[in-house]
Amino acid sequence: MPAVLRITATPLGNLEDISPRCARVLREAEIVFCEDTRRTLALLRHLGSPARVLRYNENDDNSVSRCAALAARHENTALVCDGGTPCVSDPGWKLAARFLAEGGKVESVPGPCAAAAAFSASGFPSGAFVFLGFMPRKKSKMEKMLRAAAALGRPLIIYESPFRVKDTLEAVISALGARTRVALAREMTKLHEEWLRGPAEDVLKELSSRDKILGEITLIALPPRDEDADI
Repeated sequence: MPAVLRITATPLGNLEDISPRCARVLREAEIVFCEDTRRTLALLRHLGSPARVLRYNENDDNSVSRCAALAARHENTALVCDGGTPCVSDPGWKLAARFLAEGGKVESVPGPCAAAAAFSASGFPSGAFVFLGFMPRKKSKMEKMLRAAAALGRPLIIYESPFRVKDTLEAVISALGARTRVALAREMTKLHEEWLRGPAEDVLKELSSRDKILGEITLIALPPRDEDADI
């Protein structure tokens, strides 16, 4: 029977969002691969899991190889990220691909995902969306990507850090227009969850008035020409 690596979604913040299946998988896992061992250990302690925790570094091929080899030698292993679904703009796909290539079995343990959570509460037309994840750092590349994605006529979902969100909003304004409607979700499911909705220029003005911006951010932009379209 092949070894199994389970791609396991964990809460964005609120621990009540963990599914019974996810909790069972993490309690039964022999090794849990993760981004931040401290954060994952706290979750495992909360669940009463005795699993060994090992940091996984997507950018280090030695780490990818080591984790794939360990997963192959153990019947039950799991991969988590700091919150949400691994491999969706979070580390994990290289490990999954390597493990599959070496004959392992990969399963999904679905659960929280910031993109889906933010889109569901955005108030924008439902249906298809374009997920851009984390944008390039160079402004010209951001604007090019935004224009190309907007041409598909769907809401655009972007992950961003608090340190770069103003730059990203500036790129949205430059590429799509100052009145582009956006919904910005900060610290979803956590104690200080916040939503900012309105024209991109107004949301940028509000953020620029703050001394500090904290927390993980998901930004959704609705291309102006689609505001009244049935999509």
